Amino acid sequence: MGPGWIGWAVESFMDEVAHKQNMDPIDFRLSLLKAIGKNAGKAPESVGGALRLVKVLQEIKTRVNWGMPLAQNEGVGLAISSGQERTMPTWGACVAHVKVDPASGQVSVLKLTSVLDCGTVVHPDGALAQTQGSVLWGLSLALFEGTQIKQGQVTDRNLNTYMPLRMNAVPELDISFMQNSEFPTGLGEPGLIAVAPAIGNAIFNATGARVRDLPTRPQAVSTAMKNKLA
Repeated sequence: MGPGWIGWAVESFMDEVAHKQNMDPIDFRLSLLKAIGKNAGKAPESVGGALRLVKVLQEIKTRVNWGMPLAQNEGVGLAISSGQERTMPTWGACVAHVKVDPASGQVSVLKLTSVLDCGTVVHPDGALAQTQGSVLWGLSLALFEGTQIKQGQVTDRNLNTYMPLRMNAVPELDISFMQNSEFPTGLGEPGLIAVAPAIGNAIFNATGARVRDLPTRPQAVSTAMKNKLA
């Protein structure tokens, strides 16, 4: 799960830098994707390099109507995932649409939109099922799953105290794949990696407060909002 935690840190920081530069978070990322040097790609597994991620970002920007007006206490956030340093890279992006209760810090994820370029989609139903599962696991890790270690032992010994994602918290999902004939690549981790930072970035856009904790509990959101006002 290393890529998940690394993705959380990198993509949260990328969002912070974009806002500090007064740039749209998608446009900021697009400005860095030149497809040169290490990011140029190579045959057969990564033809096109970073330009593949450019197309993913352009697609998701259109798909979610990026920049649309939102209701009070709602926000959208973006994060990307890519594994170009690996021999089977998949390029992906996730946009989370959330609502935050300012009184409690409770985060409700209304919709997750994911666009992935995994080359040729060999089995469409299998690809969709795999990505649905990984996206929902990403949501579970982002907001729910976590335990403490005391005296070398986990404190939660059963699911009556360990709370993963439940059915009543499953949001609307919009998952799509870029259509091309490139080398087919994997779909295990890529759908998961961008979910948590996309949610964190959406919380920032809804509240102006930056969260640092995974899982992101209501108390952490409330504390971040109070610190923003301090």
